[in-house]
Amino acid sequence: MPTYIYKATDSKSKLIKGELQASGEIEVTTQLAKLGYMPITISLKNEKAPSSSGIFKSDAKVNSQALVIFTRQFATIIKAAIPIMEGLGALAEQTEDLPLKKALNQLVHDISGGLSLSQSMAKHPNVFSDLYVNTVVAGESAGVLESVLFRLSNMLEDDAETKNNISAAFRYPIMVVIAMVIAIIVLSVFVIPQFAKIYSDAKVALPLPTQIMIIAGYALKNYWYITFPSIAAGAFGFKKFINTKKGRFWWDGQKFKMLIVGKIYTKITMLRFASMLSVLYQAGLPVLKTMDIVALTIGNVVLSKEIEKIKHDVSDGKGISGAVLNSKFFPRLVGYMISVGEKSGSLGLMLDSLCQFFESEVRSMVRNLTTMIEPIMTAILGVVVMGMCLAIFLPLWSMIQVVKGGG
Repeated sequence: MPTYIYKATDSKSKLIKGELQASGEIEVTTQLAKLGYMPITISLKNEKAPSSSGIFKSDAKVNSQALVIFTRQFATIIKAAIPIMEGLGALAEQTEDLPLKKALNQLVHDISGGLSLSQSMAKHPNVFSDLYVNTVVAGESAGVLESVLFRLSNMLEDDAETKNNISAAFRYPIMVVIAMVIAIIVLSVFVIPQFAKIYSDAKVALPLPTQIMIIAGYALKNYWYITFPSIAAGAFGFKKFINTKKGRFWWDGQKFKMLIVGKIYTKITMLRFASMLSVLYQAGLPVLKTMDIVALTIGNVVLSKEIEKIKHDVSDGKGISGAVLNSKFFPRLVGYMISVGEKSGSLGLMLDSLCQFFESEVRSMVRNLTTMIEPIMTAILGVVVMGMCLAIFLPLWSMIQVVKGGG
């Protein structure tokens, strides 16, 4: 079980620092509340950021469809008031996904040994992501595990469908980029150097595009053992950086700014925010506790920090909508809808409407993704082709001028 470092204040506002072992931040908050402490900051003892930036872990070995089916069936079992261990055992027998089957059998063993469902799931990160576990913790804390699991199964299904559609939309552009890179390498290594010899003999000054391609070709041909490992090291270093606390915060902020995909990501996170807030709010959980849970299940540390601001506004007697409207990461529509819900006493209805709206928006944008990518790819191809043509033909044009002048 991971160890968390916390800072809190006691009833006399004295600062308390310490460590606690818990399955997640929510459990730490609960333990501190039992001690009469008010948490200020809670973080893992190591500096690594949470390993999952979406619903699924990037290295998950479990089949996403199998996990969706399990989650929905498990929610149905809980709704039918079937004992959890009996239900998990039945689901373990019928699933054909081996990692999931192994994890479910272990869950039965761990729960019978006294662990909670979320604590048992946290022991299998290759099957249940951090967000999955935190969402289950939310359901356990609020007593709405059935509702949360149904929402989670829909989120998992939508997430998998969105990933598949985005992958399909980017398949052609990726192939084009690969072909373009190969063409640039071939031209830089084999073609441009031959022209460069001719231009050198003719004493023609080389323009910048040609010089760049000559330098690139020379580096690829003579220092490939440095160039390619450097590229690999850069990619590895970037991956390590975004898995640190500081790097994860920076990267989660950049996700909202990405061309085209950033808009889709924003709508997906808003859907997740509205969905989880709706379930917990309608379950009657205290608003401050709800904000704590939503911050953990949102899957983005930048938004989690924004939700902390919402929590402070609520604790000061203000509504949720004020901080949402003042945040640059939340679309204005979210703040307005929440404001209307607060004023009319129908916040749950407004949140459900937001869920339906963002779900429709995500599907529409993913369907039109190919149409949005095509103009960008055309522009990029045009620039690259023009650059290669200039690199080859500008000095040729200069040489022709020299020959004409000499004649």
